[in-house]
Amino acid sequence: MKKHVLIATGLAVLSTSAFATKARMTSLGQSSTYGSQYLQDTRNIFRNASEVNAMKNYVVTEWGPNTTAEGGFFREAGSFSYGLYMGSEINTFNTERTTAAQLGHTFTNTFLKHDNSLDLFFAGDAGVEWGARVHYANGKDEQTVATVAHKHSALGLGLGMGMGDIKAYFNMTLNDKSEGADATGDKFEAKDMLAGASYNWMGYVFSAEYAANGYEVTPTGIAKGEVKNTDLTIAVGKTKEISATSRMNWDVNYNTGDAKTKNVAGAAETKTKHTNLPVTIGFETDATSWLVLRGSVSQKVLFNETKDNNGKKKTNADTTSVIGGATLNFGKLKVDGSLEGSNAAGGKLNASTLLANVAVHYWF
Repeated sequence: MKKHVLIATGLAVLSTSAFATKARMTSLGQSSTYGSQYLQDTRNIFRNASEVNAMKNYVVTEWGPNTTAEGGFFREAGSFSYGLYMGSEINTFNTERTTAAQLGHTFTNTFLKHDNSLDLFFAGDAGVEWGARVHYANGKDEQTVATVAHKHSALGLGLGMGMGDIKAYFNMTLNDKSEGADATGDKFEAKDMLAGASYNWMGYVFSAEYAANGYEVTPTGIAKGEVKNTDLTIAVGKTKEISATSRMNWDVNYNTGDAKTKNVAGAAETKTKHTNLPVTIGFETDATSWLVLRGSVSQKVLFNETKDNNGKKKTNADTTSVIGGATLNFGKLKVDGSLEGSNAAGGKLNASTLLANVAVHYWF
């Protein structure tokens, strides 16, 4: 009886909340940040800006306990498409930026976070679909610490193309710097780069992606500390219609990379390396004309280990994850949400953290 009440409560919350691309991607086992290499979704524009050509004429607002509030609009203008998106925070390292203890050095005050961001999109089709994204953020605080001005500025660029079955993209942070913590010369600088390509062969989408990100912390008068992360992912994914109203998706990803950390004042570097093979199976079904249900299960199989600085290996525990979601359709207005417990890997459902992501789409 308790389970029935919990499920009914969850659907009731969905019916009064909203629709989110993050929610759909999470429910299908994809990236809530960059979308999917093989499933069509509005979230894909943050990986490949040329996807704006296929995703246009809508407004979206999105929020949830695990995300910041964000949203924007996208519009078609002749043979071009454009959009404005507010509040996106992708690899901003805000948690690290606003933590006093930084790579072996403890600040009394913290850096100003990456906030109030704006993304501008512009795309077109000239035989080859193309798109560009410019990310901008800027802020300052001269009040909290009277003797130190806290500043932040960020500028990023995203480029993408699509030609038939081939897609390629490149995204890079040109500048993302916070200055001033305890002293004017204190600096925190984040770095981020994402590049890749995909090829659709008879419905199977093969993709390769390289990601590099991290940050540097430089206290005044002390050698900098830094964190560097790299990842290489080679994947294949496919969507299959199993009936007129139901679809299945699956993907296999080979992922390898390392994380390097070096504390301030020239301390020795530590390094960990990971190798894993995540497998995801998802489904989406039109239960009625106004309700779509979806869910996925994923697990790291065969390759699933981390190697530390001394070469010792450890298998990652609890990599099985199950997530569900739903969409409510009200004509041009769509309401979406994902159902996720406090411990999806352990299979636990907690009513206090039931609704993970929600948002609203209105298409015109």
